[in-house]
Amino acid sequence: MGKERMKTQRSGRAEGNGVTISYRCFGTGRDVVLIHGFAANSAFWNIRILLTLARHCRVTAYDLRGHGYSSMPATGYTPTHMAADLDMLLDHLGIERAHLVGHSFGGTVALQYGLLHPERVRGITMADSRVRSLQPTQRPRDWANWPEARENLRQMGIEIDADEKEAGLFLLEQLARPQWLEQREKLKGTQLFVPFCRKGGGRRSAERWTRLLNTTSARQDLVRAEGLTPETIATLDLPVLGVYGEKTRLLPSLRGLQELIPDFRSVLVPGRGHFFPLTDPDLFIRVLLDFLAETGWCGDDEPVVARSVSGADRETGPVLQP
Repeated sequence: MGKERMKTQRSGRAEGNGVTISYRCFGTGRDVVLIHGFAANSAFWNIRILLTLARHCRVTAYDLRGHGYSSMPATGYTPTHMAADLDMLLDHLGIERAHLVGHSFGGTVALQYGLLHPERVRGITMADSRVRSLQPTQRPRDWANWPEARENLRQMGIEIDADEKEAGLFLLEQLARPQWLEQREKLKGTQLFVPFCRKGGGRRSAERWTRLLNTTSARQDLVRAEGLTPETIATLDLPVLGVYGEKTRLLPSLRGLQELIPDFRSVLVPGRGHFFPLTDPDLFIRVLLDFLAETGWCGDDEPVVARSVSGADRETGPVLQP
């Protein structure tokens, strides 16, 4: 059965809401939908993640509007617009209900969709996602490794204000510039790794990201918290798993989600930063499959993580041992 599922592939485009969304599907069975973050595309999800999931379910990876092979309309880049795109895609694919997996901004989209359409969501996995209402700023001076990061950036010719409120967005824009192509390669394996390294999408992703910021409303839309207030988040009645890197700068978001969402689990991945699903796919897939099995959505094998992600771990979350 596993081999048959892995062979089942489908790719195409869904049209609606003034946008064309590119997608790929693998496997059969219950649905899991993967949502990438800023400046990436569906290729963010390592083929090992796709094929491993395809042994247990039907997995769909798609490009957010303005990213990858999806179209780039002039407006509509808030989490609410992105959630509407996801709803259109699920309709196109005939998916009635799915488990949503989002990295970074993709987790915000998943959370927004779960609040708007809870009847279509079985559960949510948020991988290192920032929720702006819970973490309004992301200033470099708050980074644990700020002195080291500042020196590394200076060596590349990049200066950033210690009080820059949107440090992540600022760095993604700077590192997408053509002159940093070779320098980006040196960031692989570091806490400054970005998806523009060849391993994570390369030159085309960088060029498309720059065009998105310069020619659309994305720069303004992407930083809007919109309907994701603490009050609305607290109403979510779905199982949610937060998987965050130990070295991430987004732990305030994780702590806020823990406090607000009743059915919330957390896993802290030791020694890893923001892009751990891309750099360490095996670690990520182990946690995800265990959560899918625990929630009864898919996976008929034994759990693949030794320590269960349970409600008893709500306060601090278990630590995954690599």
